[in-house]
Amino acid sequence: MNQAVYDELVAGILEILTSSVNKIILYGSVARGTNTDDSDVDIALLMKGKLDAKTEDKLSDFIVEMNLKYDRVFSVIDIDIELYQRWMHVLPFYANVEREGIVLWKAA
Repeated sequence: MNQAVYDELVAGILEILTSSVNKIILYGSVARGTNTDDSDVDIALLMKGKLDAKTEDKLSDFIVEMNLKYDRVFSVIDIDIELYQRWMHVLPFYANVEREGIVLWKAA
């Protein structure tokens, strides 16, 4: 997948989430370089707090549009940044995101 797709994904996410997102991370098989044509694209959003229902719906609609446009499955998960920082060395999922993830965007 080319950089323009990731740029479009990041721009769309940032437009919806504005200032609540701290970091956008690509993780999983695509980040490791072990993906196949059928692999999904795993994205972690490190957030300040939780998403409200309206924002979650907007994000979901955008991700569905990206899935259809690129004929790929973008799997996006939001994670509270404080919980992530507290547990990233303990929980295997958080540890994998931290170790293998590629930061697509980070707040200044």
